[in-house]
Amino acid sequence: MFDLNRFLPYHLNRTGVRLAAAFSKELERFNLTLPMWRVLAVLWHHGELKVSDIIVDTTIEQSTLSRLLVTMEERDLITRERSKLDARTVVVNLTPSGRKVTKTLIPWALKFERTAFKDFSQEEIDTLYAMLTRIFENSAELLP
Repeated sequence: MFDLNRFLPYHLNRTGVRLAAAFSKELERFNLTLPMWRVLAVLWHHGELKVSDIIVDTTIEQSTLSRLLVTMEERDLITRERSKLDARTVVVNLTPSGRKVTKTLIPWALKFERTAFKDFSQEEIDTLYAMLTRIFENSAELLP
């Protein structure tokens, strides 16, 4: 028998939606969306990235990401330019303004994470991350 309360996609979505909704309220103060935050965060973490790498790290669909990057560039959060190594490739970087807003938001992001992990041991947190990584990797075979 199907039990929604023991259905993994239900729990992942439910938890993700709650965390995203709460953090989105903080992002509104900066006139940012959650997808914009994800772009800022991956650029903060990795530095300059190709658009194709941003797609992988943020799971934002290509056409959506393209429009988002235009908006972020217009707002002076990122730069987009042709790669010096391959003129067919566009690379994206944070601007000083983008770095400043990201640096301001990181403590808030970490606060939300700490709240979510309240009463978890470090071992439980590490185990959860390892399990989520495995679930993500396993689910790749479900894609066409």
